[in-house]
Formats: sequence, structure tokens, C-alpha cells
Amino acid sequence: MKNRVIVSTIIASFLSTTMYASCADLLANYKRVPDPSIKTMKQLKRWVKRKVKDGNAKAVEECLVSQAADNPNKATVAGQ
Repeated sequence: MKNRVIVSTIIASFLSTTMYASCADLLANYKRVPDPSIKTMKQLKRWVKRKVKDGNAKAVEECLVSQAADNPNKATVAGQ
């Protein structure tokens, strides 16, 4: 029984993240999404924890954090 629950959870999380073509499509479902380019990763994670109550919380968090102002993995362009 545990294996079925684990497998169904994995499948549900996979389907929820692949349902959306991009982060913009995913974030369009929520009101007052903060601008990730001026927020820290911690601020964005707090917003997701408070505002996103459906199964897409992990995907929304990944989208926002990837664009966060203090993300060391964010691609930067000279002069910006």
C-alpha cells in the first residue's frame, strides 16, 4: 500500500509540473506574484508558503527562486 501512495504522489507531482509550458504560465494563475528580480530567495519562499495552497507549490517556488535577485546560479549579463 505504501508503494502505491508513493508512486501516485510522484506521478501527481510530475503531472502538475509538466502541465505548464513555462514559469510565466504557471505564475499567471496567482494574484500579486512578487517580482523575483527584486526579492530574495527567502522572501520568495515565504510568499509561496503563505499564498500557494495547491499541489503546484514546489513548481512555483522553483520558478520564482530561479529568477531571484540573490540567486548565485542566476545567469547575469554584463551591464545589467
